[in-house]
Amino acid sequence: IVTKDGKLHLDDARVKEAVIKALTYPTTAYKDGFVPPGAINWNDADDNNAFHSKLMVMDFDGTISTEVALYKKKDQYNDILTMSLPLDNDGKEIPGQIACFGPVIPKGAKNAAAAKEFIKFELQAKVLSEYLKGGLGRWMLPIPEVAKSDPFWLKDDPHRKAYAELALVHPTFPIYEALNPAMAEVGSENAFMNAVLDVMTKGMTPEAALDKAFKRAEEIFAKYPIVAS
Repeated sequence: IVTKDGKLHLDDARVKEAVIKALTYPTTAYKDGFVPPGAINWNDADDNNAFHSKLMVMDFDGTISTEVALYKKKDQYNDILTMSLPLDNDGKEIPGQIACFGPVIPKGAKNAAAAKEFIKFELQAKVLSEYLKGGLGRWMLPIPEVAKSDPFWLKDDPHRKAYAELALVHPTFPIYEALNPAMAEVGSENAFMNAVLDVMTKGMTPEAALDKAFKRAEEIFAKYPIVAS
């Protein structure tokens, strides 16, 4: 949808065809009963809850929160299989879309100088690694040279190993928000997820729902013009 230059390409027939396929697959799975009916009302944790309750056999997640929630229940923890992305139809690796989160100091904070010093400390490679280890590796360490030299990330645990290989070894690309801030607004409005709901709950065709989402995305992107340097 968004290329490396930050521009929207909804007028490309190949893009539209691909997005229609991407919209059709999950909505069909839902309507055909392969997705728990309550999924349309789930909050951020409910995919984990559904997996743990065995309402579904597979969860596509951005972290290994599903697994580490059962870390102390070793029988269940060891019964889970964490996998990387599958190969595409041509047998090539599918790049993983990677997002990185960073600390924020609010404007007007009373102790901004101290906060900056703490952030400098916290972002040291070894310190950040130890901090993330405290979360059992739920969030991946974004420093390949450190992760690759530490058995915690790429050897000791099969779930972390699969996660680290996906994020640090296999091909990746950035989230679209990193290419254009307009995509953040598109996401905050759930323009494309609303298209999914329009198909699942309102009986719209994928094509009609997609046209509605594309129109809104174009309106938002018009507010964030990319000027060539």
